[in-house]
Amino acid sequence: MELSIKQIARALDLPGGKIERWIRQGRIPLVQRGDICTFDRQTLERWASQHNLVFRPDGNQQPESALADEPRLAAALHNGGVYYDIKGTCAAEVFQAAVASMDFIPETDKRLLVQKLEEREALTSTGIGKGIAIPHPRDPESLDLQIPAVAACFLAAPIDFQALDGRPVSILFILLSPSVQTHLQILSRLSFCLRQETFITFLKQVPDAETLMNRLGEMETLSDNNNRRQS
Repeated sequence: MELSIKQIARALDLPGGKIERWIRQGRIPLVQRGDICTFDRQTLERWASQHNLVFRPDGNQQPESALADEPRLAAALHNGGVYYDIKGTCAAEVFQAAVASMDFIPETDKRLLVQKLEEREALTSTGIGKGIAIPHPRDPESLDLQIPAVAACFLAAPIDFQALDGRPVSILFILLSPSVQTHLQILSRLSFCLRQETFITFLKQVPDAETLMNRLGEMETLSDNNNRRQS
Protein backbone atom coordinates (compact mmCIF):
# COMPACT_ATOMS: atom_id res chain seq x y z
CA MET A 1 0.00 0.00 0.00
CA GLU A 2 1.37 3.43 -0.92
CA LEU A 3 0.47 6.80 0.60
CA SER A 4 2.01 10.24 0.46
CA ILE A 5 3.32 11.82 3.64
CA LYS A 6 0.24 14.07 3.67
CA GLN A 7 -2.05 11.03 3.49
CA ILE A 8 -0.16 9.28 6.29
CA ALA A 9 -0.36 12.40 8.44
CA ARG A 10 -4.10 12.60 7.77
CA ALA A 11 -4.55 8.91 8.59
CA LEU A 12 -2.75 9.39 11.91
CA ASP A 13 -4.29 12.82 12.57
CA LEU A 14 -0.86 14.37 13.08
CA PRO A 15 1.01 17.31 11.51
CA GLY A 16 2.90 16.45 8.34
CA GLY A 17 6.08 17.94 9.76
CA LYS A 18 6.04 15.48 12.64
CA ILE A 19 5.63 12.54 10.25
CA GLU A 20 8.54 13.79 8.17
CA ARG A 21 10.74 14.01 11.28
CA TRP A 22 9.73 10.51 12.39
CA ILE A 23 10.55 9.15 8.94
CA ARG A 24 13.99 10.79 8.99
CA GLN A 25 14.63 9.43 12.49
CA GLY A 26 13.41 5.94 11.62
CA ARG A 27 10.70 6.10 14.29
CA ILE A 28 7.87 4.97 12.03
CA PRO A 29 7.82 1.66 10.06
CA LEU A 30 7.88 3.07 6.51
CA VAL A 31 10.02 2.77 3.41
CA GLN A 32 10.28 6.15 1.68
CA ARG A 33 10.79 6.73 -2.05
CA GLY A 34 10.70 10.46 -2.61
CA ASP A 35 7.35 11.71 -1.37
CA ILE A 36 5.82 8.22 -1.53
CA CYS A 37 5.95 5.94 1.49
CA THR A 38 5.43 2.21 1.16
CA PHE A 39 4.35 0.29 4.24
CA ASP A 40 2.53 -2.77 5.40
CA ARG A 41 -0.89 -1.67 6.63
CA GLN A 42 -1.06 -4.23 9.43
CA THR A 43 2.43 -3.27 10.60
CA LEU A 44 1.54 0.41 10.71
CA GLU A 45 -1.78 -0.27 12.43
CA ARG A 46 0.02 -2.33 15.08
CA TRP A 47 2.68 0.38 15.50
CA ALA A 48 0.00 3.07 15.87
CA SER A 49 -1.84 1.01 18.49
CA GLN A 50 1.37 0.50 20.48
CA HIS A 51 1.95 4.26 20.50
CA ASN A 52 -1.61 5.30 21.35
CA LEU A 53 -2.29 6.70 17.89
CA VAL A 54 -5.42 6.20 15.82
CA PHE A 55 -4.66 5.02 12.28
CA ARG A 56 -7.52 5.83 9.86
CA PRO A 57 -6.39 5.55 6.23
CA ASP A 58 -9.95 5.62 4.87
CA GLY A 59 -11.03 9.14 4.07
CA ASN A 60 -14.70 8.48 4.74
CA GLN A 61 -14.12 7.84 8.44
CA GLN A 62 -14.66 10.53 11.00
CA PRO A 63 -11.42 11.92 12.45
CA GLU A 64 -10.60 11.18 16.06
CA SER A 65 -8.03 12.47 18.46
CA ALA A 66 -4.59 10.91 18.06
CA LEU A 67 -4.39 10.51 21.82
CA ALA A 68 -6.02 7.47 23.36
CA ASP A 69 -8.09 7.80 26.54
CA GLU A 70 -5.31 6.21 28.59
CA PRO A 71 -1.94 7.57 27.43
CA ARG A 72 0.97 5.17 27.68
CA LEU A 73 4.30 6.16 29.18
CA ALA A 74 6.30 4.14 26.64
CA ALA A 75 4.46 5.92 23.82
CA ALA A 76 5.15 9.31 25.40
CA LEU A 77 8.84 8.45 25.65
CA HIS A 78 8.81 7.45 21.99
CA ASN A 79 7.35 10.87 21.21
CA GLY A 80 9.87 12.72 23.36
CA GLY A 81 13.03 10.71 22.84
CA VAL A 82 16.10 9.76 24.87
CA TYR A 83 19.09 12.09 25.09
CA TYR A 84 22.58 11.52 26.42
CA ASP A 85 25.52 13.60 27.65
CA ILE A 86 23.37 16.65 28.38
CA LYS A 87 25.75 19.28 29.70
CA GLY A 88 25.23 21.99 32.29
CA THR A 89 26.28 23.05 35.77
CA CYS A 90 22.84 24.11 37.00
CA ALA A 91 19.19 23.40 36.26
CA ALA A 92 18.82 26.37 33.88
CA GLU A 93 21.82 25.31 31.78
CA VAL A 94 20.66 21.71 31.65
CA PHE A 95 17.15 22.78 30.57
CA GLN A 96 18.60 24.85 27.74
CA ALA A 97 20.85 22.02 26.55
CA ALA A 98 18.09 19.41 26.80
CA VAL A 99 15.45 21.47 25.00
CA ALA A 100 17.94 22.38 22.28
CA SER A 101 18.27 18.65 21.55
CA MET A 102 14.51 18.08 21.21
CA ASP A 103 13.64 18.02 17.52
CA PHE A 104 9.94 17.45 18.21
CA ILE A 105 9.71 20.96 19.70
CA PRO A 106 9.57 23.73 17.05
CA GLU A 107 12.51 26.10 17.23
CA THR A 108 10.13 28.99 17.83
CA ASP A 109 8.78 27.30 20.98
CA LYS A 110 12.03 26.18 22.58
CA ARG A 111 12.72 29.42 24.42
CA LEU A 112 9.20 29.37 25.84
CA LEU A 113 9.60 25.77 27.01
CA VAL A 114 12.88 26.56 28.80
CA GLN A 115 11.18 29.53 30.44
CA LYS A 116 8.26 27.36 31.58
CA LEU A 117 10.61 24.72 33.02
CA GLU A 118 12.60 27.37 34.89
CA GLU A 119 9.43 28.99 36.26
CA ARG A 120 8.19 25.65 37.59
CA GLU A 121 11.57 24.82 39.09
CA ALA A 122 11.64 28.17 40.89
CA LEU A 123 8.52 27.19 42.83
CA THR A 124 10.01 24.01 44.30
CA SER A 125 12.49 21.43 43.11
CA THR A 126 11.26 18.69 40.80
CA GLY A 127 14.09 16.51 42.08
CA ILE A 128 12.27 13.54 43.59
CA GLY A 129 15.35 11.87 45.05
CA LYS A 130 17.74 9.06 44.10
CA GLY A 131 19.37 11.27 41.46
CA ILE A 132 16.20 11.78 39.39
CA ALA A 133 14.09 14.84 38.58
CA ILE A 134 10.82 15.26 36.67
CA PRO A 135 10.79 18.82 35.28
CA HIS A 136 7.58 20.01 33.64
CA PRO A 137 5.72 23.22 32.83
CA ARG A 138 3.30 24.38 35.50
CA ASP A 139 0.58 24.88 32.86
CA PRO A 140 0.86 22.08 30.26
CA GLU A 141 -1.67 23.62 27.84
CA SER A 142 0.54 26.66 27.29
CA LEU A 143 2.74 24.70 24.85
CA ASP A 144 -0.17 23.69 22.59
CA LEU A 145 1.01 20.06 22.28
CA GLN A 146 -1.20 17.49 20.54
CA ILE A 147 0.25 14.36 22.15
CA PRO A 148 2.15 13.70 25.39
CA ALA A 149 5.92 13.51 25.31
CA VAL A 150 8.48 12.45 27.88
CA ALA A 151 12.11 13.29 27.18
CA ALA A 152 14.58 11.13 29.12
CA CYS A 153 17.82 13.04 29.60
CA PHE A 154 21.01 11.51 30.98
CA LEU A 155 23.31 14.30 32.17
CA ALA A 156 27.01 14.51 31.42
CA ALA A 157 27.63 15.13 35.13
CA PRO A 158 25.35 15.22 38.20
CA ILE A 159 24.17 18.67 39.29
CA ASP A 160 22.64 20.14 42.43
CA PHE A 161 18.87 20.22 41.91
CA GLN A 162 17.84 21.03 45.48
CA ALA A 163 16.27 17.56 45.48
CA LEU A 164 14.26 16.24 48.41
CA ASP A 165 17.04 13.92 49.55
CA GLY A 166 19.84 16.41 48.83
CA ARG A 167 21.47 14.10 46.28
CA PRO A 168 22.66 15.53 42.94
CA VAL A 169 20.57 14.72 39.90
CA SER A 170 21.90 12.86 36.87
CA ILE A 171 18.67 11.81 35.11
CA LEU A 172 15.76 13.99 34.00
CA PHE A 173 12.36 12.92 32.74
CA ILE A 174 10.99 16.11 31.18
CA LEU A 175 7.23 15.65 31.12
CA LEU A 176 5.19 17.52 28.47
CA SER A 177 1.45 17.04 28.02
CA PRO A 178 -1.44 18.55 26.06
CA SER A 179 -3.61 18.80 29.20
CA VAL A 180 -3.49 18.63 32.98
CA GLN A 181 -5.39 15.33 32.93
CA THR A 182 -2.90 13.73 30.58
CA HIS A 183 -0.04 15.12 32.65
CA LEU A 184 -1.40 13.45 35.78
CA GLN A 185 -1.96 10.14 33.98
CA ILE A 186 1.58 10.03 32.58
CA LEU A 187 3.05 11.21 35.89
CA SER A 188 1.23 8.40 37.70
CA ARG A 189 2.67 5.79 35.37
CA LEU A 190 6.17 7.25 35.62
CA SER A 191 5.93 7.44 39.40
CA PHE A 192 5.05 3.74 39.57
CA CYS A 193 8.24 2.90 37.65
CA LEU A 194 10.40 5.18 39.77
CA ARG A 195 9.19 3.55 42.98
CA GLN A 196 10.79 0.28 41.89
CA GLU A 197 14.39 -0.04 43.08
CA THR A 198 15.21 -2.44 40.25
CA PHE A 199 14.14 0.19 37.74
CA ILE A 200 16.28 2.86 39.42
CA THR A 201 19.27 0.51 39.22
CA PHE A 202 18.45 -0.10 35.56
CA LEU A 203 18.42 3.66 34.86
CA LYS A 204 21.81 4.15 36.52
CA GLN A 205 23.28 1.83 33.89
CA VAL A 206 22.32 4.43 31.23
CA PRO A 207 20.45 2.04 28.91
CA ASP A 208 20.10 2.68 25.19
CA ALA A 209 16.83 4.16 23.95
CA GLU A 210 15.29 0.93 22.66
CA THR A 211 16.07 -0.98 25.85
CA LEU A 212 14.62 1.83 27.96
CA MET A 213 11.40 1.95 25.95
CA ASN A 214 10.99 -1.82 26.13
CA ARG A 215 11.55 -1.80 29.88
CA LEU A 216 8.95 0.93 30.36
CA GLY A 217 6.48 -1.12 28.34
CA GLU A 218 7.10 -4.07 30.64
CA MET A 219 6.68 -1.89 33.73
CA GLU A 220 3.40 -0.50 32.42
CA THR A 221 2.07 -4.00 31.84
CA LEU A 222 3.00 -4.88 35.42
CA SER A 223 1.27 -1.75 36.69
CA ASP A 224 -1.88 -2.45 34.66
CA ASN A 225 -2.01 -6.03 35.93
CA ASN A 226 -1.69 -4.82 39.52
CA ASN A 227 -4.49 -2.31 39.01
CA ARG A 228 -6.77 -4.97 37.53
CA ARG A 229 -6.17 -7.30 40.48
CA GLN A 230 -7.00 -4.51 42.92
CA SER A 231 -10.18 -3.43 41.12
